[in-house]
Amino acid sequence: VIRKESAAWHYLYTDPRYHWAERRTDQLIREPFCRECAKRDLRVPATDADHIEPHRGDKKLFWDQSNWQSLCKLCHDRKTAEGR
Repeated sequence: VIRKESAAWHYLYTDPRYHWAERRTDQLIREPFCRECAKRDLRVPATDADHIEPHRGDKKLFWDQSNWQSLCKLCHDRKTAEGR
């Protein structure tokens, strides 16, 4: 489900010209376990490549790999719901 506020930049994830699916895979290979769970000494496989600082359509921030982290679905969904 695309939230209204993110609809304007959702194309960055889906447009094949931007290759996000490949970058996501690269991130999950580099960091295969959830970073948030690791803070609680849990080893949970990551499923989502997440932007640490929300990019809100800023392409520079979107593609900045130092702004990426791997999260499990539960942690990613929680972070997104909190608007972080």
